[in-house]
Amino acid sequence: MGKIYYDMGFLATAEVLETSATDLVGEYVGHTGPKTQKLLEKALGKVLFVDEAYRLAEGHFAKEAMDEIVDCITKPAFAQRLVIILAGYDADINRLMSINPGLTSRFPETITFRGFNPNECLELFTTLLKKKKHLDIAALGSAAFQRELLHRSEVLTSLTNWANARDVGTLTKSVFGQLLRMADPTSRDPIRLDENTVLTAFDAMITERSKRAKDLVAKLPIQPHLPTQTAAPPTQTPPPPPNVGTQTCLPPPQTKDPPPEEPPPDEQGREAPFADPRDPGVSDEAWARLQLDQQATAAYDKHYHELLARQAELEAEHARKQEDDEQRIRQEQQRQEGLQRRAATEAEATRLAAEADEAKRRLEQERVRRESERRRREEELTRLERERKAAEEERRKEAAAQRKLRTLGVCVAGFRWIKQAGGYRCAGGSHYVSEAQLGLG
Repeated sequence: MGKIYYDMGFLATAEVLETSATDLVGEYVGHTGPKTQKLLEKALGKVLFVDEAYRLAEGHFAKEAMDEIVDCITKPAFAQRLVIILAGYDADINRLMSINPGLTSRFPETITFRGFNPNECLELFTTLLKKKKHLDIAALGSAAFQRELLHRSEVLTSLTNWANARDVGTLTKSVFGQLLRMADPTSRDPIRLDENTVLTAFDAMITERSKRAKDLVAKLPIQPHLPTQTAAPPTQTPPPPPNVGTQTCLPPPQTKDPPPEEPPPDEQGREAPFADPRDPGVSDEAWARLQLDQQATAAYDKHYHELLARQAELEAEHARKQEDDEQRIRQEQQRQEGLQRRAATEAEATRLAAEADEAKRRLEQERVRRESERRRREEELTRLERERKAAEEERRKEAAAQRKLRTLGVCVAGFRWIKQAGGYRCAGGSHYVSEAQLGLG
């Protein structure tokens, strides 16, 4: 970046000065301003790159540093004499821009780097595995296996806490580490990529990230006092949010239109997901929070059903391989018995004895390998069973809470209830019932 601006004639040097909020914020009153000015002076003629700039929106000293930057870059000593880049996630940068009205006009340019799509994640995963020495990745050539991986990549990339290339690298290390633990240390053959190991690593990350996303949403602050639902719409529409000139991750505010005909509820009495109209008077912040809760709930339910399907598939495969192993062992035993019967002469007996010993050795190796695979499959089934029981217990508690909420009749519109921190909020957004009121606290 510094070389580009230098070649364009905007800067005196191609140097990039990387910094963070810690380098700008002071430690006591009166320390932040001079510290910020000193860093700006050091960056004259260069690119000042502030990583994780959203931290400048946190705390009094950090806000003072941001105000100092706004003031300084308009002065002749600094104006058009350096390039400042504020780096961070969209939502965090938008929040930073809102703390000072002058920030948007002084940082008018926005460069957004999109996340990897599922195909790009899968390509990177394949590339990283190819770089591993002594690893046979022929299994990745299977079209069915590719579809399974692509489906799981779509689930991962849809999560808000997916970290693109960093998480793909984590998956690669997890898969390769598990393959090394399962490999025979005495064998010189390349390690064969196992489909079950790869799918297990993907499923484990989906479970972990889905739970973290749901926990993070549950910890977000909520607006404590919301107006109750009224029979008539408000006389005035809320003013639109300030336009800061940057992209945002939250959905735009919606106007209150007459609700369309509601779809019929499913077998559990719930409406179709993400089709709930907003109640009058529900703030944009509370509505955006509600949408995140709905998405987290849907992702968790989807993964639960995928977990059940995966468990059934693994159990069927386990039974089939168990039968194949027993049949292969019986065939080898029959072959060994046939060799022993053919030992008619002493010379023939010696040769056949050697073949029989070799057959015994191969049989033992095969038995050890199959036993190792059987134990691994049983461990995987045990893990999946624990996850299934835990998920069913959570769903049982959730169903009990939903039944109790419907019995209470708090939401006269009959909307379904979304779990949030400390309680439940109706899908319309107006009504909230705490876990203490439900007797769940």
